[in-house]
Amino acid sequence: MDPISKVNLERITNGIYAFTMTLMVRNITTPAAGSITTDTSFVLYLVSVILEIIDFTGAFLILGMFWLFYFQMFHRIKNFDFRFIYLHLLSLMIVVFVPFTQSFASMSDEVPASNILYQINYFALSLVLVWQWHHARTHKELLEPALEEAEASFLAKKFLVPLGVAVLGILFVIGGIGYIDILYLVPFLILLVFFRNGPVKCGEG
Repeated sequence: MDPISKVNLERITNGIYAFTMTLMVRNITTPAAGSITTDTSFVLYLVSVILEIIDFTGAFLILGMFWLFYFQMFHRIKNFDFRFIYLHLLSLMIVVFVPFTQSFASMSDEVPASNILYQINYFALSLVLVWQWHHARTHKELLEPALEEAEASFLAKKFLVPLGVAVLGILFVIGGIGYIDILYLVPFLILLVFFRNGPVKCGEG
């Protein structure tokens, strides 16, 4: 699809993810000028922002997971059609919203429902990821000829992991369940346990 090439799509993806992942650090409260004058005030400041740092780290890792998933997808795609491009632009727009929705995490103690915005953002990003790969798999001309169905199916199941965790997060918020930050670790644990090794290719083993 000219003039849009895989290289061009990878470049804009890298740029959007790098910008967004950098911007999220602004959600960590910086100390007011002159407020830190002693070791005690410094420790108190760190204690006050520890949850914000945890939220930043978790959201950063989640975006890193999506970035990695998209490049695993691109590696198996030969070219793109208009629908794939539009879906990918939609996914990048959703990514840009992450710093905004993640900023509400700091008020989750007082307003627990504020967490729903980030979870919906997470769900939307996960849904488009699954949608893109489904579109590519059902249009064989987009895929690398060497891609085997077992590997394509393995990736489809792998891409469902963040979608399932996002649904779980929304249910946690609706149900008023605390400790939602633990969900940052869940997709990585699932991927480590169930998706560490890809399918054995024909002729191997």
